[in-house]
Amino acid sequence: MATCTRTRLAILDRNPHVREFLCREFEALGFAATALRDSAELAASLASQSPPEVVVVDPEALDLTVQLPGPLAGRLANLASRVPLVLHVFPEAEIPAGGFGAAGAQVVEKQADTRELNLAVRAALAGWGARSSDRKGEGA
Repeated sequence: MATCTRTRLAILDRNPHVREFLCREFEALGFAATALRDSAELAASLASQSPPEVVVVDPEALDLTVQLPGPLAGRLANLASRVPLVLHVFPEAEIPAGGFGAAGAQVVEKQADTRELNLAVRAALAGWGARSSDRKGEGA
C-alpha cells in the first residue's frame, strides 16, 4: 500500500487571515500545512509525534508572546537549530544580517504573491538536508 508523504509545514503568523491564506497556498503546492496561533502552539507542534519539517514564522508573532523564554534573537536561533526556518517579515522590518542570528534561516518579505515564500521554504529544506549531510560526515 503506497503512502503519500507530504512535507509537514507549520505557519506561525499573528494575523489569522495570513495564516489561513498561506496554508491554502501551500496545501495547493502539495504540503501538509498547519496554521499556528502562537509560540505555545509552535512548541506543542515541535514536540508532537509528527513535528513540522519546516516552519514559516513571523518574528513579530514570537515577539508578542512570552511562551518562549529569552530575547527574540535567542528564540529564533534555537528554533533554527531544530528545524528549517523561514522568517516571513514585513518589507519595512529591520532584519539584521543573518536573520537575528538564526543560522540557515531564509528571510522573505510579506507580499500577496507567495512564489518567493515557496522558493524560500524549498531552499530552507534543501539547506537543512545539506546541513544534516555535513553533520553525518563529521562523525564518520
